[in-house]
Amino acid sequence: MLKLWPRGISHSYTLIFFTLATGGLFKLSAFLRESFIASRFGLSAITDAYFSLQQLPLAVATYMFGAFLIAFAPAFAAARQRSTTVGWLPGLVLYASAAGIMLTVVMLGCAPWLLRIFTHSNGPELRSTLAIMSLCFAPILYIGIWSGMCTARGSNIKAMTVTGLPYLVMTLALLAIYLAGKLGALSLAISLTAGFLAVGVFSLVCILRSQRAGWLSKVNIRPWQVPGFAVFIRQLAVSSMENIGFAGNQLLIIYFLAQAGTGAVSANNCAMRIGMLGYTIISAPLTQLAQARLCVARLEDRPRVFRKWLLMIGASVAIGAIVLFSLRFQIIAIVYLRGKFTLAESVEVAALLPAWIAYFIVLSVNSLAARNLFMNTRGAGYAKLMISAYIAANIMRLAIMGHATAAQLLWCSVVAEGCALVVNLVRCFRPEPVRIEPVDDIAPFGAVVAMEPSE
Repeated sequence: MLKLWPRGISHSYTLIFFTLATGGLFKLSAFLRESFIASRFGLSAITDAYFSLQQLPLAVATYMFGAFLIAFAPAFAAARQRSTTVGWLPGLVLYASAAGIMLTVVMLGCAPWLLRIFTHSNGPELRSTLAIMSLCFAPILYIGIWSGMCTARGSNIKAMTVTGLPYLVMTLALLAIYLAGKLGALSLAISLTAGFLAVGVFSLVCILRSQRAGWLSKVNIRPWQVPGFAVFIRQLAVSSMENIGFAGNQLLIIYFLAQAGTGAVSANNCAMRIGMLGYTIISAPLTQLAQARLCVARLEDRPRVFRKWLLMIGASVAIGAIVLFSLRFQIIAIVYLRGKFTLAESVEVAALLPAWIAYFIVLSVNSLAARNLFMNTRGAGYAKLMISAYIAANIMRLAIMGHATAAQLLWCSVVAEGCALVVNLVRCFRPEPVRIEPVDDIAPFGAVVAMEPSE
């Protein structure tokens, strides 16, 4: 039988299809959850507190599924090439558990301060909301480690499923609470914690079962003495710089919006869900595949591969942005306009949406530029530039605070990070000489994604 296209091309399109479908499924579940919350709670002090405080565990999730994953996956893959067990993994799990407990204690201890900053009240329901969500941290760390192990083995779809499944469980848990007739102010926090807790426990079990029997008896409380772990820590420090800056910037956005009045934080969350829809479904999966192609490409072919993926992702982002902007009112009505969510509140969301659509464009292209720069050993420069952009955006917000609309506060990030994007693209098209440095006995940074995906 005549083959219409080579097997490799067919496999690539199949992988792209299943990758986008997986991301779409979990994004759809998140939309259902947001729509349900909007219809049952509207824009209120409860939703303001929930959407504000959830940024703390979500910031840790963003870190684990981003900066940590970038550094952990290649280190784990290189260690597995030498042995069926990874000598420093038990120690990493031990310290991750301790870090999760510490974050929970810190969040509980700082409860009065956090409630005063991010909410306009300090009632018992809000304190209980904070306490429940403080239990998310350790499970999130386990999910990040197991997802990194899946990525290191080339199981890209499995890794996406592990990180996306908590949001599906959250939606199902919230619907179950509603059907049981127990829906209340604490339902939001309970369902969110249930999602991370269920998948986190599952991830921990998978981590423990993945290694040779008896490995827990050999936990090394000094994993930095194991070959390869020191290199992993150095790589993690570089990838963490930009992620910490991004998370801090998101928390500051919430702070500035909270000062704009009741409902601004909730309206921003609704607009963000719609504006970043294209990033979750299209841009993030495609940039992950682009990174894999950059890794397997020869050094002299990388500029061509980067241009190819830049054109593909840029066109996809442009089309997605046009569709979102053109149908923004219809999408808001379909997703949110029901129950306690009024027409006036939909107008508030629509006013913020153009800024989020513009941010979706900037973030998507910047993500691809970041992967290209990390491939050419210039990730540190990228991180420093982005942190400078975050600082500049918040200086602008501070300057206009008190007489600016919520949308103008968001446009500060678009302008600052858009300028950084221009610089990053210039650096991508003017490659500097690649510096090859000795890295102990571990594979080069990012080498893990050069493996052929198993799906």
